[in-house]
Amino acid sequence: MKKSNILLSAITSFAILSTHSLAETTTLNEVEVTSTDVEVVSSSINLNQTSIETRQADHLSDLLRDIPGVDVGGSHSINNKLTIRGIRDENIDITIDGAKMPNVDIFHHMSNLRINPAILKKAKIQVGNNSVIHGDLGGAVEFETKDGKDMLQKGESFGGIVEANYNSNKSKGGSLTGFGKVSDKSDFLLYYKYLDNGNWKDGEGNKTFGVDGEIYNFLGKYNYDISDSQSITFSYDRLQDKGDYVPRPNFGAAANRIISGDATYPTKFTRDTYTLNHELNLGENLILDTSLYYGLHTIDRFEYIDGVTGVRPGGATSANIHGKVKNYGINTKAQSNIETGNILHTFTYGAEYDIQSSAVTNDGLQYGDDEKAKSLGLYVQNAIDFDNGLILTPGIRFNNYKLDGLNGDVNDNKFTYSLAADYSFNDNFSVFASSTSLFKGVEMVEVLSTARTSYDNNPNIKSETGLNSEIGFKYIDNNILGADNIGFSTKYFKTTIKDYLDYDDIDGDTFDEAYNGGKLNIYGIESSFAYNLNNFSSLLTYTHTRSDFEDTGDSLTEEAGDKFSLNLKYKVNKELELSWKSIVVLDEDDPSSNLNVDRKEGYAVHDIAVKYEPKSVKGLKIIAGVDNIFDKTYTSHASVNQYFNHPRFGSGDANDYDPGRNFKVTLSYRF
Repeated sequence: MKKSNILLSAITSFAILSTHSLAETTTLNEVEVTSTDVEVVSSSINLNQTSIETRQADHLSDLLRDIPGVDVGGSHSINNKLTIRGIRDENIDITIDGAKMPNVDIFHHMSNLRINPAILKKAKIQVGNNSVIHGDLGGAVEFETKDGKDMLQKGESFGGIVEANYNSNKSKGGSLTGFGKVSDKSDFLLYYKYLDNGNWKDGEGNKTFGVDGEIYNFLGKYNYDISDSQSITFSYDRLQDKGDYVPRPNFGAAANRIISGDATYPTKFTRDTYTLNHELNLGENLILDTSLYYGLHTIDRFEYIDGVTGVRPGGATSANIHGKVKNYGINTKAQSNIETGNILHTFTYGAEYDIQSSAVTNDGLQYGDDEKAKSLGLYVQNAIDFDNGLILTPGIRFNNYKLDGLNGDVNDNKFTYSLAADYSFNDNFSVFASSTSLFKGVEMVEVLSTARTSYDNNPNIKSETGLNSEIGFKYIDNNILGADNIGFSTKYFKTTIKDYLDYDDIDGDTFDEAYNGGKLNIYGIESSFAYNLNNFSSLLTYTHTRSDFEDTGDSLTEEAGDKFSLNLKYKVNKELELSWKSIVVLDEDDPSSNLNVDRKEGYAVHDIAVKYEPKSVKGLKIIAGVDNIFDKTYTSHASVNQYFNHPRFGSGDANDYDPGRNFKVTLSYRF
């Protein structure tokens, strides 16, 4: 059996670049896989555990904002607004250890995604939907948490890690981790983290408010190896974020004070996720991964009315709001290799079934109608390696989506298709192109929407469809330009979404309804250049993204524009490693008219970090760094970046400014 350049999830159609070393390649069951700090493969990026821990991330923006095509809006702990090419997280397929995160928008002033970056072993981001394996509009993010057996060193049966974290601007916390073998065939992981967030200052020294809160995260995992070729893993992940938070966490302090004074609402968000994973590895004949999951997401918020923000139905002056989203389902993905003559077929096939529901109570009474959505996806794709440099990958997916909700009763059946080609002229240079059709069913309405009790559904609402196309090239070579190796890649992409779903008051009753906003075009360029020499490695990226609605010429609110990122790393010796990260975002003229501004201000922000593992104290690790070294006042282009003007609230600056200079240190001891 010849070796294929095909990964489990996609064909290799983008440059393999690394901020540590260029594509250290190993062979597993005759399928080549790569192990690097950052992989850019078929528009996918993998961050491994080494990269994650060095960044000391408490917010997803610390971890993902420098990735081409990706942005994370928000500075509040309950607002990690992940976007890909300006497309929001409710239109992105997001999983944690195989468990799908719900797509329903919980509250439009906060994000849907809740995850502790410190517990991650890997984060894989597919920028754009490039195959039928995923069924959403903007791409996919697969988070994988740490495992007990991966943390054990040779000869160990048990171990533990105690860790303390301090951020000058402004948080502190710590974690305890225990792991070990229960038997020769089973292992466990127990992890607990606590984080105390304070009200930080921006680059101009302005102190925010309503950010002060506490985050708790517990993860328990138990793995059992049934045989040499298969295993099962059960995990329970609980994350709780609570505090007296501002009413609108995606607005800055200035806007919240104008709208609600110094009001804060006691808020508690809890995510409980139960997952059962099964892995079967029979080599080239079959590799199978299956996940069964159940997730419960709740938000509790006590709101009082101050005379500015209006009154609730019935004249109530306060309310105990309880929102709940449940989702459960199964996803299974398999890969099989079949060789016919000189042609290798790598089939990837699988199924996904997910049920999501939402419900809200106000002071213990049902608030609006409950909703439920069911989605089924069946797919198969075949990466055909002709052994002459050409790989063709056709794919087909069947989607069934059912909605029983405020937007009506929906039952959609839709086939989507993909076709990708990768041609290698030699070992160094190749070109690629792909095109994938898109589908997303009409979504459930916002969970905490005040319109739930008086919602007018739109009988003409349609599901979203579209097409994502990409074309580009990659070049990888050794011993060139004085480097051990370099890599360069660039691509042009265009995503078209028909019947884009949006919300507005289309019937004049002051409540927003769902409507189809016409055809949306998103297009741009994503490029990367890696240079590696001895213990030095670097990665420079550039992203250019633009969007427009054909009917209005308007752009997406979260459009990121033009972004450069630079990552440098130098391993001084076996004990000491230095790293530098820069992000430069250019001014963006004529942004979405919803922002009420003529320009999104650009910014440049720089971070530095050092990791020290002294040989003299075995098990000790010290990571120190400075974020926003030059104390820049800035706002991510994926954040609310606007001057708001409302007849009831008044007007003012709604920018959600990021924190200013932050000194941070992590001390950990492994025993």
